[in-house]
Amino acid sequence: MSEQSVIKSKIMIDMVNKNPIEDGAVIFENGLITLSGHYEKIKNKIKFNAKIYDYNDSVLIPGMVDCHTHHNGFGDGRSGDSIGGMEDNILSIKSAKNAKTSLFSGVTTIRENGPKNLTMMKLRDAVNQGLAIAPRMVLPGRPIAIIGGHMGYFGGEVTGPVESLALARQLIKEGVDYFKITATGGSTATSFPLRPSFSQKELDAVTNEAKNYGLLTATHCLSMEGIDNSLNAGVDMIIHCNFDNEKGESKFNEKLAEKIAKKGAFVNPTLHVGRARLWNLAIGKNPSLGGGENKKRLSSSIRSDRKDILEARLDAAKLSLENKLDHCRQMIDMGLKVITGSDSSWGDYSLGNTFHETELLVESGYSNYEGLKSVTINAAMALGLGDTAGSIAKGKSADFAILKSNPLDDIKNLSSVEEVFLMGQHIDRGSDESNKTYSQIKPAQF
Repeated sequence: MSEQSVIKSKIMIDMVNKNPIEDGAVIFENGLITLSGHYEKIKNKIKFNAKIYDYNDSVLIPGMVDCHTHHNGFGDGRSGDSIGGMEDNILSIKSAKNAKTSLFSGVTTIRENGPKNLTMMKLRDAVNQGLAIAPRMVLPGRPIAIIGGHMGYFGGEVTGPVESLALARQLIKEGVDYFKITATGGSTATSFPLRPSFSQKELDAVTNEAKNYGLLTATHCLSMEGIDNSLNAGVDMIIHCNFDNEKGESKFNEKLAEKIAKKGAFVNPTLHVGRARLWNLAIGKNPSLGGGENKKRLSSSIRSDRKDILEARLDAAKLSLENKLDHCRQMIDMGLKVITGSDSSWGDYSLGNTFHETELLVESGYSNYEGLKSVTINAAMALGLGDTAGSIAKGKSADFAILKSNPLDDIKNLSSVEEVFLMGQHIDRGSDESNKTYSQIKPAQF
């Protein structure tokens, strides 16, 4: 006979009812929620021998869902090219460490967006064998890229519709959950960020196969042409969604945004990865503004840059972030399905800080409640997991985060995680001090 468990909280935000429930409670058994609501209304359903977790000064929310992670990454400014050159075994070990950080930060579901070869698939094997812990993982295996294209170093380079289809089928054989496609170039040294990578026929070969097997697709898009090609191919999520033309000019395109809305694609704008870069550039310019740990995270190239180069990089990073925020604001105003996907640990954005991305979505126009939806139920729906995660409701997985403070008062309170539950299991996060080590703090001048 399974043990019944109960969580009591001062406030429960279940993402089913718009208003928070004071003195909320949730009952779960065998990893699934059986009942939730006001404690007084459901207490008669609690068994005499149930295990009670009483958080009478805290806020209970569903476990967070991050639609864009890079668990192979380091978040210390190093390039993807350098990570691609590392041994798979090292990246699997790094991924295991990162996965614990993600889970400890209250993220109970992740969608990985670019691991090397089978590194994350091996981590999932280890989790299934009880050798490691991690959030629920939605995995692409490795990104589908053209030869020399963005993230091609992770092992998924193809050319032509036949090879594109062959890799799609190979990934299905390996057990992937969805396809990640790099529809334009990116930070990869041999790629062209403003040019589409795949032809329409190549994209169609991949997305058609995905539809045949009921898999979702997501494309990395740093230009409008890449976005348009992706929409024509029926892609389910546009990542980055940069409104840049082939000349590098960035201007919001309402017609293209309307097409995104009409196609029903989700948008993952990845805002904080640029702000994290800005923060670390600022610390490099004025080391006194950052603590010792922040200084250590800077790459040697940033530390050795001359003042004029740093100034130019800071100006470019500020302009890029301002454009991204403005474009995101317009997409939100138009009602596009914008969700939280952190893009960590990529570049300077380390895992364990998903709330920073949600914070910028709120800055772009979401209310605190809409921001919370973007990292819970709406994010779960974007991954095809709306029946499993993202809200506290009967039949769903017992995934929870216990917060010290209410995110409806301030979305930054998503960082105030005290306890985490995954599939009904209470996660031992260690000490509060150890959980502070992965926090990224903004420099004083921002």
